[in-house]
Amino acid sequence: MTYDKSQPSSSRLPSAIVEAVMKRDLDYFIGERAEHLAIVYLTRSHDLVVERMKADYGLDMLVTILQDKLPTGRVFGVHIKGRDKAFNDIQQEASLVLSDQEKKYFQDLPFPVCVLFFTMDDDRGYYRWLKYPSESNQSLHTLENNQWRSLDQEQVSQIIADVNAWYNRKHQSAA
Repeated sequence: MTYDKSQPSSSRLPSAIVEAVMKRDLDYFIGERAEHLAIVYLTRSHDLVVERMKADYGLDMLVTILQDKLPTGRVFGVHIKGRDKAFNDIQQEASLVLSDQEKKYFQDLPFPVCVLFFTMDDDRGYYRWLKYPSESNQSLHTLENNQWRSLDQEQVSQIIADVNAWYNRKHQSAA
């Protein structure tokens, strides 16, 4: 294959390679931006400290709940997803398909885990539980089919309240 050196280098590459690189770069950009949006949404609450995970096992962030600006030891995990355009109907359009390995990984975590999903068009956030802090006892339920909810400060406060209530029940049953 010969290339016309007078053309920009991107136009000298086969289109399939250019498309693959652009898709990879777009996917990377969306992932990075979704993580940054998660940090912005979560750290608006002064009751949370967000730690990005270094290794990619499926859990993207570990969030610690604070009380009086001190860590409580209460944590929940966050798995982050993103996409470039807004949803018409997130319940229909946002799939959450976990591999068997991911299911096992999340199932074995000893704390609640939620998924945050962000759209780049409008920076909107949504969440749903992967491991929900059950109201009936101290166990955690693995859920893949629960509903997406719009993420805002009120919902972040609700996430904190749900996680705190789960830890309270867990401590009461252990006493």
